[in-house]
Amino acid sequence: MKKRKSYGSCLIALSLMIALTACNSKSTDTKAADTANKSSAKTDVSAAVTWAETNGLNKTETVDELYSKAKQEGKVVVYSQSSRIKDVKATFEAKYPGIKVEAFNMSTNDIVEKVIREQTAGIYNADVIFVKDASGAVTTELTTKKLVHKYIPKDLSEKMVEPYKSNSSGLVPYFSLRAIFYNTDVYKTSPVTNWWDLTMPEWKGKVLMNDPIDSADMMDLFLAMIQHSDEMKQAYKEKFGKDIVLEGTENASYEFIKRFLKNDPVLMKSSDEVVEAVGVSTQGKPPIGIGASSKLRDVIEKKLSIAATYDVLPKISVVGPSYLYVADKAPSVNAAKLMIRYMAGEADGKSDGFKPFNVMGSWSTRTDNGRTDQPSIDKLKVWNYDSDYFYKNFVKFREFWLKMQ
Repeated sequence: MKKRKSYGSCLIALSLMIALTACNSKSTDTKAADTANKSSAKTDVSAAVTWAETNGLNKTETVDELYSKAKQEGKVVVYSQSSRIKDVKATFEAKYPGIKVEAFNMSTNDIVEKVIREQTAGIYNADVIFVKDASGAVTTELTTKKLVHKYIPKDLSEKMVEPYKSNSSGLVPYFSLRAIFYNTDVYKTSPVTNWWDLTMPEWKGKVLMNDPIDSADMMDLFLAMIQHSDEMKQAYKEKFGKDIVLEGTENASYEFIKRFLKNDPVLMKSSDEVVEAVGVSTQGKPPIGIGASSKLRDVIEKKLSIAATYDVLPKISVVGPSYLYVADKAPSVNAAKLMIRYMAGEADGKSDGFKPFNVMGSWSTRTDNGRTDQPSIDKLKVWNYDSDYFYKNFVKFREFWLKMQ
């Protein structure tokens, strides 16, 4: 396989960078130095908490109040994991004259690294951070250490469903999934109803997907399977009518991954490539694909013969929340609050800031502005996102995946 900079190696490099920036240039292994470092970290977190409280991140202000203050700041800087931020920029600047949006589209791992490097150097450039958790990297390295802060105004949270209403590290306007795509010209219903189907001979070399070493979302899917190996074990029994016999692996999920890789899945660079390859209409026996559910928005535009199934045993996916945070010591904190409200749909759920993300294959976390042309949140069979488990286990999975190739 052609080598390229990978998600897994980026996350490992990020971990090393964090360890290095935490040490001072004359670090020692003495107990006194370790105690000093811990004391400094606690002081930094305490100062960040104080900054957040002083700047009203625990309050609900009106749009008019925020706009008046934000105009004095003049701009808002957004680090975004989605290219759709360009659409938000255009409508926000039209709605709020006098506030310029500086939007930077980067991967979540690049955002995490950039925020850590900048704040370690005393540079506070970002106002809004728009990310996924990337196998727990955001939760572990940014939110826990208060490099970013939660801002969830009450008039927004009261419209949200749990756990996003009261048990979330940041404001989650929507989430997406990994879905299984199939060609509707050939298959009237999904040919896959159980993840173990993908280990069968008929799908050898016929499954397209992103490489989890490059894709945080794909890695999170496999990590969720591993965390819930008991469910994968039961799904095997439902498929084959007998208990699974492990062949040198520690549980049913690692056994699934091993057999799946032996079936030669085709690794592609993006979900765009996956859905386009599956949806081409002139195929005799088309492949199936595993990719971002939000790519269903391309079906009409690109005239693809494709659909997604969410009814797969034991679960179709792990939820992939997208988070909005205020960066610590944001220079334009009021503009940041205004932007987050805007991207989250505002109090009435109708703002143009949410429209680029309210697409087929994405689920609003609110009760008043979700789509009605796809399964509702309560009907989705999905695993919850466990950032702590994912962060602690991604290296082990990565090593297993590379070993099995």
